[in-house]
Amino acid sequence: MYPSDPLQAPLWTVIASLTHARRILEVGCGHGYTTALMASAAGPKCHVDTIEGDQRHAALAEQAFQQRDLSKQITVLRGRGLSILPRLKGRYDVVFLDGDWREYPRYIPHLRRLTHPGSVVVTANLNPLFGGWGSRLPGKPAIQSYLTRLVRDPHFRTYVVPGEWHSISVRV
Repeated sequence: MYPSDPLQAPLWTVIASLTHARRILEVGCGHGYTTALMASAAGPKCHVDTIEGDQRHAALAEQAFQQRDLSKQITVLRGRGLSILPRLKGRYDVVFLDGDWREYPRYIPHLRRLTHPGSVVVTANLNPLFGGWGSRLPGKPAIQSYLTRLVRDPHFRTYVVPGEWHSISVRV
């Protein structure tokens, strides 16, 4: 687990403001740092659903949310993204993918179903595709497939953030 860079925290305030976020979905919460940032940035009228496959991480995240008085605003859904996503209902204003990038290509139909025009999808962990330290990580073909399909998908407009190796997509 690699926590998000604290310098990225303002990104969530900008995205929450742009989308008027009332529902946020995160896949891969780790210890909940970014989840808490998103919930705080979006304000008390926003609810965050976060999916976490590691039971220890989920428990630590829930504990952190309680300590920060965010438990009512955040729901931890325990399980892998591919098992939870098909069961979700409704639409999200913001989706943040920060989990197992090898599953990302199979998320695309769910991203279409769970977003609406104007929703923003932020995808982390594109590092294996672009070299540097990430080139040693597994999953390069999956990330390449995901990003290629996402860029070509007529439902999304996508920008890859150089250096950070995130993508930001807007649902059209």
